[in-house]
Amino acid sequence: MAGRYHLLDPLGDGPAGTVWRARDELLDRFVTVKRLPPGCPFDAAHSDRVRAKAIREARVAIRLRHPHAVVVHDVFEQDITPYVVTEYQATRTLADLLERHGSFPADRVAALGAQLASALAAAHAGGILHRGIGPDRVLVTADGTAKIDGFGLGDGPFPAPEAAAGASPACPADVFSLGATLYFALEGRPPGTGVPPSAGGPVLDAVLALLRHEPAARPTMAEAERTLTGLAVARPLAELRARDTHARTRALVTGTVLVVALGTAVTAHAALRRLALRFTTQPQR
Repeated sequence: MAGRYHLLDPLGDGPAGTVWRARDELLDRFVTVKRLPPGCPFDAAHSDRVRAKAIREARVAIRLRHPHAVVVHDVFEQDITPYVVTEYQATRTLADLLERHGSFPADRVAALGAQLASALAAAHAGGILHRGIGPDRVLVTADGTAKIDGFGLGDGPFPAPEAAAGASPACPADVFSLGATLYFALEGRPPGTGVPPSAGGPVLDAVLALLRHEPAARPTMAEAERTLTGLAVARPLAELRARDTHARTRALVTGTVLVVALGTAVTAHAALRRLALRFTTQPQR
């Protein structure tokens, strides 16, 4: 594709597009190639606008270089379909991790949020909006490093109230969508379901501040980064798997200890009974 990208294997397929692992034959490196949705097949004008917007915003995202943002290498069209080329890393989406392991501990959510907010704050400082933050656009490596993906794609799962009402997106809309993503990670469900949060404490308070209804009442992304950084404890993803294993192991050990204790008590009782019988049956002198 584009005279240099050789598709190797699919990595995923969803509303935001189809993704492959590929090799950049020109620079001899692995990359990710994402085919973006083409728009409405029955409305050529709409499809043209969608395609032009995707290409324009992908080119803007190329300017962003941050350790917690997926690097955009290239953008091109083939058969009037836009494609975006990004760095390749072995990662899993936050959505997949939450589905497999359930909600995250509060300090882990703070660490995740601090990393994402740092990248988004840098983007905002450079005049770049994300427009579609959600669990499926957060990538997490095995050592717990988070990277935000999908700049400019829009149509995220957690639009801010003003964006849902038709207002032009601005920085506070990204703040709200980040807050909703972190709330989902903390509670295992999106905000606004009517179910009170089960968690409590300063991390929940920080997340709820991002979800304030009025855009002007929300902190800036830079302020969110500072707050979350102060609450964060970085942990590798292996601890998520270890947490489930530890819970099962602890239950097994507890049960084993109880069985051993019960067996010991029974054995001791039987020994005492035999000893008592021996003394009571000995002849008197």
